[in-house]
This record gives sequence, structure tokens and C-alpha cells, in this order.
Amino acid sequence: MARVSPARKLEVRSRLLEAAARHFSEAGLERASVDAISTAAGFAKGTVYNYFPSKEALFGAVIEEASRRATERYREVEVGESTREHLLALARADLEVLRENESFMKVLVREAMSFHPERYALVMEHLEPYVKEVEAALARGVKRGEVRADRPVAQLALLFVGLLGLMYGQHWGSEGQWPRLSEVPELVVTSFLDGAGARAPRRRKSSRR
Repeated sequence: MARVSPARKLEVRSRLLEAAARHFSEAGLERASVDAISTAAGFAKGTVYNYFPSKEALFGAVIEEASRRATERYREVEVGESTREHLLALARADLEVLRENESFMKVLVREAMSFHPERYALVMEHLEPYVKEVEAALARGVKRGEVRADRPVAQLALLFVGLLGLMYGQHWGSEGQWPRLSEVPELVVTSFLDGAGARAPRRRKSSRR
């Protein structure tokens, strides 16, 4: 039996992820069929298991791919020094990825807010690339005096990501009445920083008289 080249493996995995994102968008996580995903990608039933051990692992991989893309979009943008600018760039990168597959992102947000601890853990584990980037931006903000320092940065990063998800849910739940998707980044960053990120870091008073 011929060995499958690394390039071919990468291609198959990519096609499976694309098909999975579409299928999860339509069926959700519970009703999704691994065989349906395999055939939709153009492969034999069971092919998914050659790359992912379970349906949940495949779902997590789709989330991680979206998280990776959002992180890369942020890194490609030229951003100023302020924490506000960095958080806006992060939020806008996330929104760009959401717009590319909004149906799947609805499923992701629903699963994260489903009150099932195992599903929440699954979502957060695979959002890690993006969450870590938010943590780094916030850590810089703490040093600059633009972000509150009374809470661990890891908690603040989860709060930021959670606010994004909450505002997306509010948009979908209100059928787009409020907020519009384009308003979400500014709304979340302004609420999160409460104006602190728009201010320059405080200067220390001189000891000279």
C-alpha cells in the first residue's frame, strides 16, 4: 500500500475541516454525522477517524483553525502602541473570521454558552491561540497603566473573549437590531477598558520642586 505524502495528508485534513465547518453549521454538534462529513469532503466513510479520534476532536479542530486565522489576521495588521488599538485589531480580526463562516460561529457560541462544562472546556481549549494573543496585549496594557491590574491577565482575556461572544449572541438574538456586527469591536473594547485605553499612561510626578 502506497504511503500518503505529508502534502496529501495536509490537503485531506484541510478538506475535512472545511466540510466539517459546513456540516456543523447545519446540524450542530450533537446531530452532526462523521460519515456525512467524510462523504461531503469527497472521501470514504470513516476517513475522519484517520485524522481525528472523535467528532468532538474534529469540532475542536475547526475551532482551532478559526482561532489561528484570527490570530494571524491580527499579526498582519500594523497597529499602534496603545492597548485600545491592539484590542480593536484583535476584535476586528475575530469579526473578519466570523463573517467568513457566520453559521459555524453561531454553533461555536451556542456550545460555549450551553452550560455543559465539557463543551465549554472543548471550546476554550481550542480557542487558546487567540486567547493567548489577547492575554499578551492585555499584559502590555497593564505595564502601560492602561488596563486594570487587580485581576489576573488570564481572567481579563477570558472576559474580553466572553464579551465578544455575548455581543455576537445579542446581535443574532435581536435579528441584527442591536448591535450591528460592525459595532461589536468598538463596543466591546470601549466597555472593557472603560476609556482607559484611550488615555495616555499616567506620568510619574517629578520629585524635583
